[in-house]
Amino acid sequence: MFINLKIEMMKKGITVKALSEKIGVSSKTYSNKMNGSSEFTRKEMYTIRDEFFPDKSIEYLFTLDSGQKTA
Repeated sequence: MFINLKIEMMKKGITVKALSEKIGVSSKTYSNKMNGSSEFTRKEMYTIRDEFFPDKSIEYLFTLDSGQKTA
């Protein structure tokens, strides 16, 4: 899971629905991406960062928890 992304979403009150709609996927697909069942594309990562978290880096937002490497 991308814990930093989840924390930042909670801080700003951004819903899964809002993010999934912005990148053009279903809430289920977004959930699969968050839990690692499928991957975010570069375009999706940049869209999320640019639209919702412009003050955060891609590396920060998409670092996997448990010390795993970035997406």
